[in-house]
Amino acid sequence: MLTPPPAAATVSALVQLTPARVMPLAERLRAYGTVEFAPEGGRTLSLEAESLISQVLVASGQRVRQGEVLLRVAPSISDRLQLQQAQIAVRFALVDQQRLESLRARQLATNAEVQVARQTLAKAQATLHDLRVRLRTLQAGVVRAPINGVVETVSVHQGDLIAAGQPLLHLSTGNALRIVLGVEPEDLPRVKVGDSVRIRPVYGTRSPLSGTIQQIYWQVDPKTRLAQVVVPMAAAPGLLPGAMVRAEIVLGRQKALAIPDSAVLRQGDRAYCFVDVHGKAQRRWIETGWREGGWIAVREGLQAGEEVVSLGNYELQEGMALRVAGKS
Repeated sequence: MLTPPPAAATVSALVQLTPARVMPLAERLRAYGTVEFAPEGGRTLSLEAESLISQVLVASGQRVRQGEVLLRVAPSISDRLQLQQAQIAVRFALVDQQRLESLRARQLATNAEVQVARQTLAKAQATLHDLRVRLRTLQAGVVRAPINGVVETVSVHQGDLIAAGQPLLHLSTGNALRIVLGVEPEDLPRVKVGDSVRIRPVYGTRSPLSGTIQQIYWQVDPKTRLAQVVVPMAAAPGLLPGAMVRAEIVLGRQKALAIPDSAVLRQGDRAYCFVDVHGKAQRRWIETGWREGGWIAVREGLQAGEEVVSLGNYELQEGMALRVAGKS
């Protein structure tokens, strides 16, 4: 008589279960942006007269000290011509005044004619003085840094002829930065001034920085098709102007159905978890939301009270029997 083969052992997995629960979570909005120098505290340099840039000695991002030479400049041909004409006008006015005073002494000129000559000389001297004041920096031949700082932008090149008042370069103190984040236009109404933000450089492993939204620009950037929000930030090591950052804007706390982070698995760009259904694992596709404190919001796919596998789920397969840790 043949002995029947033993029944195959039921495959099971030792797991830990956690019920899905409704709880208050901080809703977060993801955004990306760039680090910039804060506009306040900087200095834009310009000259009061038309000038020729003979040499540029600095570049964007360079640290400079007060008094350091940034540019070499020279008066334009037009400026030099105006100065010569003003000097000639003063000489002629002085000679004319002296001539008329000599004639008046011999009663060959009137007091009115002498007075007009004196006024003409005064006007010519004032014009020459103004020109010399405007050309004072150009006469020195250099533009120096008025403060310790960082060169943010250089707007000129060697050989440029620059109009009076045109920006030459911009210096930043380097002590204050700002983060400009791009936000989808449909999300902008949910963002408020004062919302807290956690910021982390895209490249690098430094710990996140905390900030607060200070400004919201209610318009769409035509290049990125995003609206912008601004987060002021103190200068910090590793946070350099021009760097890309990723951020989470905390929009407020809302009640949401949530499960532990550890319960969520992914296949491609889809999320799923395993649910205990009569002691067996059932795969459930879910749509997740924001995270906080080891919990993740679930928008679709689960109901409150359903027990999900929060530990031991990596080796699970659909229909596998579950052995719950701590239960015999």
